[in-house]
Parts: sequence; structure tokens; C-alpha cells
Amino acid sequence: MSKNIFNYILNGIIILFLVFVIYLGFSFLNNSLKSDKKTDVISDTAKTLTNQPNLSIQLEVQNGTGEKGIAAVFTEYLRKNGVDVVESGNFNTEDEERTLLIDRIGDNAKAKRVASILGLNNRNIIQQINNSLYLDITVVIGKDFKELKPFTDQRK
Repeated sequence: MSKNIFNYILNGIIILFLVFVIYLGFSFLNNSLKSDKKTDVISDTAKTLTNQPNLSIQLEVQNGTGEKGIAAVFTEYLRKNGVDVVESGNFNTEDEERTLLIDRIGDNAKAKRVASILGLNNRNIIQQINNSLYLDITVVIGKDFKELKPFTDQRK
């Protein structure tokens, strides 16, 4: 008789263990699905609050013309169009004939997006990957800047 009681107790423990494992599995799946939904809601809310869907593009603006204030105009224009300008200043030369976009991470889609915002031809995009800069694109403003959207949109 004691052998039967032992088997009943052992079977009860096994059943309780299985119920516990099923409960943990269900909780894990339920929480996994909820966390994905929270991420979507947060990113949608952030887009709504900032109204800047392109903040994932981080770039620097460098003036290669020698004319003062050009980088500031480009910086303001890009920020108004939702691009995160992390730095602006002067390029190492002042005689750049045409404006260039230097793709620093190998993401051609981001470079084309910035080219579109500025009104640049995609032929003005070059690729020089440099992960140590911690940015996506470098905009080097050339002497053709008056033909680009930051200046042509001001005239309208």
C-alpha cells in the first residue's frame, strides 16, 4: 500500500511540474508578444511627437566654399527636413567646385535620401566608409550651393 501512495505522490508532483512548465511557456510567449507591441507604439509615438521621421540619418555639414555662414544655412535646412546634423564646420579646403555627399557607412539609401532633400544628383554621392566618425554621411558644400534646395527654397 505504501508503494501505491508513493506512486500517487510522484504522479502528482509530475503533473504539478508539467502545469508549471506550461504556465512559464505561456507567460514567456505572452510577454514576448507584448514587448514587440510596446516597441511599435513607442516608435510611432516618437515619430508623432517629433514629426521628424529621418532622425536615423546622422550627418555632418562641412563648408568647402570659403564663404561664411553656408554650413549654418545647410544645417538649419536639413534639421527642418528631419535630418540629425551632429556637427558643422569648415572643410579642409575652400575650393570645392561641387557639393558632395560622402557615405560613411555604406548605406546608399540614406545618402540618396539626403541627396533628394538637398536637390543633389545621385552622382554627387561617393562612398568612403569610416566607422570611427560615428555618423552616416558627410555633406561637403561646394561652390554650386546656390543651385541647391537650401537656397532655391528660400527664394520662393
